[in-house]
Amino acid sequence: MSIFRPDRVRDDYEADIQAIRERHGDVIIIDWIERYYASDDVDRDDVMEALGIDYVGTFYEMIRAYDVDQPEPDPAEEERQLEMMRLLLDGREVPETLRKPASWKQQLN
Repeated sequence: MSIFRPDRVRDDYEADIQAIRERHGDVIIIDWIERYYASDDVDRDDVMEALGIDYVGTFYEMIRAYDVDQPEPDPAEEERQLEMMRLLLDGREVPETLRKPASWKQQLN
């Protein structure tokens, strides 16, 4: 369950995060953070704009302050990364197919 953890907020960010919480509420904030974690289409700038966050430090402090359920890692992507690192550490060339995650490939509807 996603919740706000006030003990994770540093003193110098308390006022800014409280102002954002009062403006939007925890449900909206959690929704945007969950979108940030779950979708490649939602990036840091999208969340900052939607929540009216002016400083990147405030964004990262807010991410740390909310205990948000994150999606499970993709096993195929984890395997690709492990294989790529193994080849790099062995000093071997990494094939083109391993250099890019599958999600980077262009998809046609």
